[in-house]
Amino acid sequence: MTKYNILNEILDFAIGNEIDAYKFYTSLAEKTQNPEMKQVLLNFATEEKGHKKLLEDFKKGKDVKLGGEKITDLKIADYTVDIQPTENMSYQDILTLAMKKEKAAFALYTDLADISPDPDAKKLFTLLAQQEAKHKLRFELEYDNVVLKED
Repeated sequence: MTKYNILNEILDFAIGNEIDAYKFYTSLAEKTQNPEMKQVLLNFATEEKGHKKLLEDFKKGKDVKLGGEKITDLKIADYTVDIQPTENMSYQDILTLAMKKEKAAFALYTDLADISPDPDAKKLFTLLAQQEAKHKLRFELEYDNVVLKED
């Protein structure tokens, strides 16, 4: 299998992952009663759609911006239990599920960067990993401000 074919398979996998993430966030948005968090979830769904476009543009050979910033990790998701999505999820459960999802997405893109045969693809996956880390941080901050501050 050629380097080009391997890269296309990696990109196709990542694109599928972004489609799933979009569906995940729109589904979670439907489950929350908190209007502010509903909007945050819908915004993340839109960002996941943007990630999909970025990957598709890269695959088509278009120029994409590959810079990024290092995001802080509060590691709150490391200390929460795994949960399954349900129709009657609490706000805490929604935040926990979203943190875990973003942690997994960060790990995925970090791994894809490690195995990618193309230097620009490595940069792209590193950028996407940092964007997923930013999402996770947003959920961790919300969890810290709402769940961990409750009396």
